[in-house]
Amino acid sequence: MVVAFVVCLVSSGTIRKTLRSQQAAAAWAGQSGERFAQISAFIPTGSAFDHIAIYNLHSSLDRALVDASVEAPEGGSLYRDAWSALGEVSVIGERGSASVQVLGVGGDFFLFHPLYLRDGGYISENDLMKDRVVLDEELAWRLFGAVHLAGLEVMIGGKPYIIAGVVSREDDSASLRSYTGGDGMFMSYETLNEISGGADVICYEIVMPNPISGFAYNTITTLFPEKDAVFVENSARYSLLSIFRVIGAYGERSIQSDGIAFPYWENAARYTEDWLALLLVLSLAFIVFPAVCGVIYSVKGIRWLIKHGKQVFAEKVDKLDDLHAEEYRLTGKAPARGRWTMISRRGKRSL
Repeated sequence: MVVAFVVCLVSSGTIRKTLRSQQAAAAWAGQSGERFAQISAFIPTGSAFDHIAIYNLHSSLDRALVDASVEAPEGGSLYRDAWSALGEVSVIGERGSASVQVLGVGGDFFLFHPLYLRDGGYISENDLMKDRVVLDEELAWRLFGAVHLAGLEVMIGGKPYIIAGVVSREDDSASLRSYTGGDGMFMSYETLNEISGGADVICYEIVMPNPISGFAYNTITTLFPEKDAVFVENSARYSLLSIFRVIGAYGERSIQSDGIAFPYWENAARYTEDWLALLLVLSLAFIVFPAVCGVIYSVKGIRWLIKHGKQVFAEKVDKLDDLHAEEYRLTGKAPARGRWTMISRRGKRSL
């Protein structure tokens, strides 16, 4: 049972590090030694949250950080954020065409989701032109029969778009179970919004300073314009306390009445939480019996040592008393004062 307990602990530690989408705070902090937190907001369908709301949020957040005396380093930034929206487009390549799921991304999306690059690079908010796209590996093979495609073009709605790079999606078990979109593509949020005539942001993510516990989470939830959003502190979601909360909310997590469709990376994170909760329950179950046995045998061992120690001590004192009594009988002289202090009641009676 102890071995099973250790296996559960090792498995939990491994699972916690699997999803890179939950590790933006550590990546952003680097070796600075400063504390950062990653917060995600999942937004109800049909919300008015858009790029204008994001810019207003930036202004409010900058003021809040200044008021909290949190200053950015010269030429640097205190936080990075990203947002994303789902859509569907028809795309044409050299060897085929497909109707695919597209993720419109803004900000530093690939800081939060560092998908493995097979070729080329990512797109970012700093791109001057918004006509670049990133294909996943499956779509690249379908449209071109290859993955080294950086610089080539695809056609979307009769317009050419440059392929910035090709990525492989996450291959961990949680992501494989959660992603059901098939062949996919990434483009800028502005482009998807223009093509589709309006794209709802479904997820907003930010990594920011967290000088004291709860600062980042409380700041975002207070300033965020969409109050019906569901907030998650990703950087603390796999802590022991958070997993205990998952266990306490068992069953309730399956009830969704807020009109929110979580993206696949959040579903993967929740799937991972469930596994960690199961491993925690198993760990406690495996360690209880050995722990109780350990306590029982420790108490018994301590009692035996005390009892045995008393017996040994009494025997030593009795032998010393016998020696003193014999000395007194032969010499007629009492032992020195210091030696009298070690004579037991038995010794006194013999004297």
